[in-house]
Amino acid sequence: MIRIRFVAAAVPAAAADARILARGGAALEAPDLGCALAASGDGFIGVAGVEADATLTPDDAETLGRRIGAAVARPGVARVVTEFALGPDAAVALAEGLILRAVPLPGLRGKPDAEADACPDEALIATRDAELAERAWAKREPVIAAALWARGLVHLPANRLDPAALEAEAESLAALGVSVTSIVGGALAAAGLNLIHAVGQAAATPPRLVILEWPGADANAAPLVLVGKGITFDTGGISLKPPANMEEMKGDMGGAAAVLGALRVAASWASPVRVIGLLAVAENAIGANATRPGDVVRACDGSTVEIVDTDAEGRLVLADALAYAAESFSPALSVDLATLTGAVVRSLGHARAGLFSTSDAAASRIERAAAASREAVWRLPLMREGDDALDSEVADVKNCGWGTAPDAIHAASFLSRFAGGGAWAHLDIAGTADSPALTDRERRGPRGWGVRLLADLISDLETDPWTSSPA
Repeated sequence: MIRIRFVAAAVPAAAADARILARGGAALEAPDLGCALAASGDGFIGVAGVEADATLTPDDAETLGRRIGAAVARPGVARVVTEFALGPDAAVALAEGLILRAVPLPGLRGKPDAEADACPDEALIATRDAELAERAWAKREPVIAAALWARGLVHLPANRLDPAALEAEAESLAALGVSVTSIVGGALAAAGLNLIHAVGQAAATPPRLVILEWPGADANAAPLVLVGKGITFDTGGISLKPPANMEEMKGDMGGAAAVLGALRVAASWASPVRVIGLLAVAENAIGANATRPGDVVRACDGSTVEIVDTDAEGRLVLADALAYAAESFSPALSVDLATLTGAVVRSLGHARAGLFSTSDAAASRIERAAAASREAVWRLPLMREGDDALDSEVADVKNCGWGTAPDAIHAASFLSRFAGGGAWAHLDIAGTADSPALTDRERRGPRGWGVRLLADLISDLETDPWTSSPA
């Protein structure tokens, strides 16, 4: 990751490969919050789209940082210096944006690509209070490192990251003091986790529930439970997906990656908040023993589910994980994240995740964390109108019902039945998990979305512990 230093005074030009100046009187011009970069005799000179006495919000500073990151991610730029002083919060946000845009995704090429792999080693960022910015960055740097880790996992193809490999990534957190256990294959049925088993039973690598525990200051406190959908590849099962763009289904474990990142942050911070992570991990494959449309499977809470569409598998694995969490951990607050529905993409695009919750207090906490992290959400209704579409003639519930309401709403309603009596929130990140195009703000591909939001939720709970009723 790019090393960040905050400086209160200008750094001599010879110390930088790229100097980023404020707009005004410069030979180059940059649009607001943009960055124009040109070669010079000493390396590169850039002009940021701000005035010399820049006063930026953290949101705008992150945008500017991303655009600087896009400009300087090129061969020959090892050290970047910004020469306009920001407030400490804005300086930290600029550092976040610069790193998230400039750092490339893990390379899978057999031969190096100097252009694609280029990334600065160090950035010196001018600020009006370097000491305060350094203190803030000491807490923020582990969050950005975790987000980069998470997006790197989502980037890996399914032959590099199957359910066992994702479990191994979780086990790497044991070195930070996180307890990691797993329920694998046939043991899922013995534990009542039949929905997870049903989704992954046709795959060569068995499905599993991976359980991560960070004890916090009180290992007996009611925990924050984070549940992540971990489908390492989704063919759709017998309800087979169309072939176009199916390769993108390697990223159907973005929710699990976000939860892993959040547990890494909690451990890195030595957070006093007790955090439990549950990864519902499977590959939704096709085979002679694949689950069929019409199969009826008993969930962890004892209810039965008629699986009418095997491509609505994410809600099945989450349902078991949520029910297991409610029974095993009595959470103060549970939050699940999943690349779940196309409907939420059609509704909100790629800029906001869909937020559903049984609790106004929980929704408010998520919205607060979203604002702090700059990972935006939009609350959508848990509508009971149209819920009869989930009624089954042969089981307690169907896993989906088409046509009467947007599927994102049906999916959230289905999940709410398994979340227990405590406060619960569901984040449908199907639109936000990936950036669909290369821009000066983002690389195309996974974003590591959700790590920053969950980190800010944990931080919020550190200073304002959860005491609200489920309502």
